Amino acid sequence: MIIKKLIALGTDTIIYGIFTIVGRFLSFLLYPLYTNFVPKNEIGEIANIFSIIAFINIIYTFGMESAFFRFYKENDPKIVYTHSFLTIAILSGFLSSILLFNSSNLSFLLTGQTINVETITLACLVPFFDSLLIIPYAQLRMERKAFHFALTRFIIVLTAVLLNVLFVAYFNYGTYGIFLAQLISSVLGLIILSPNLLNNIRFKLDQNLFKSMLRFGIPTIPASLSAIALQVADKPIMRAIAGAEQLGLYAVNYKLGIIMMLLVSVFEYAWKPFYLSNYKDKDANELFARILTYFTIISAILFLTISIFINYIVQIPFIGGKLINPAYWQGLGIVPIILAGYYFNGVFNNFAAGIHIAKKTKYLPIAVGIAGLVNIALNFLLIPIFGIWGAAWATFFAYLISALIIYYFSNKYYPIKYEFKRLGIVICSVILIYFIDQQLINLFPENYIIFMKIALIIFFFFLLLILKFFDNKELNYLRKIFGLEKNFEKTQ
Repeated sequence: MIIKKLIALGTDTIIYGIFTIVGRFLSFLLYPLYTNFVPKNEIGEIANIFSIIAFINIIYTFGMESAFFRFYKENDPKIVYTHSFLTIAILSGFLSSILLFNSSNLSFLLTGQTINVETITLACLVPFFDSLLIIPYAQLRMERKAFHFALTRFIIVLTAVLLNVLFVAYFNYGTYGIFLAQLISSVLGLIILSPNLLNNIRFKLDQNLFKSMLRFGIPTIPASLSAIALQVADKPIMRAIAGAEQLGLYAVNYKLGIIMMLLVSVFEYAWKPFYLSNYKDKDANELFARILTYFTIISAILFLTISIFINYIVQIPFIGGKLINPAYWQGLGIVPIILAGYYFNGVFNNFAAGIHIAKKTKYLPIAVGIAGLVNIALNFLLIPIFGIWGAAWATFFAYLISALIIYYFSNKYYPIKYEFKRLGIVICSVILIYFIDQQLINLFPENYIIFMKIALIIFFFFLLLILKFFDNKELNYLRKIFGLEKNFEKTQ
């Protein structure tokens, strides 16, 4: 039974993952494009504006996405859909109107006129159209229409990327072209999902249900804002302390952690509907614990691969030059820190399942809020001393703290016996391999280093075997995958 459920979760994650990884990779390629066509200070301003948009998106959502997931299966799905969507649409429409009327003041306040008013006007419209997509996307996830969900998002991302190339590299629109491309792609997404809206909107009010949804959803707003603070608060602080150029350097190298961010994102797409559909099962505890273990293994492989080969990755040829302009290579040292931080963000998502299952969302603002405050405080403390490395470490410790705090509350109301011994084996093995890699630079000639790095990745798996990480069932399954079962039986 557990195997079947793991396969179901894995299948959805793979479907989300294939389209999302390709889409996000295309989106990631925008930063190399920007480094070759947009001035460094303007890249910093773009990162700052998108960080603010991330906060606005949380306010526009008003906790209705979380409420939608929690109440969808227990009530009339279309009434839950209607309450969620209309609340977001009305609130975001009202607040976007206010922002639009004040776009000239916002342009001066945010960028000191580095970015013109027309660009800020487009930026004000982006979160409005993005917010209208939230509930249609959520409904596709709850109905396990993973292919439809992933394909729609891929089309939107592909459109945005192609328009960025057209507007930035060909027409030379600069930052205006960046936000114009984002707005057009968001509108396209709304058009694609319009049948979903028409099929699910019902102009009927269930006051008791609506109140229950608000009581559940509103407490998640501070937690969501704090979660966004963990992700983007470092950007405006970096700009204020170190300037737009340093923010550009930080933002580009931060973006190189995209693979780990993708893993966390695609896992979350499948994970939330999964645990809300399976938490009543007898084997739920064992199942959820095993999922965190496997998530950690995959994260470890990604961390080592990217961290060990990052110096080679950035030198890949790209439009206008290298994948990452050499002017930004001085910041590559923050990439492993960002990768590790994203891993603990994924751990947080695993631990948070108990909070949502037990309907104890009031503890989310405490856990994430404390971590958000730690992040902000550490950024102010460390950036003046260590620059972009200080911001990276602030992010790492904030994610780690958020995971520890949410585990405390989740374990209190929905205890899960996680496999901490096995998790420790993986994490210690990763640290050891990474430490060895850092010493290779000084011990071996340049021509041999890449082969040693490949050998280290292979050695990681042997180290897990030596430390007896895998149980017998997992070993048998691995033998089947690699066709070693018959050979193994002959040796017995």
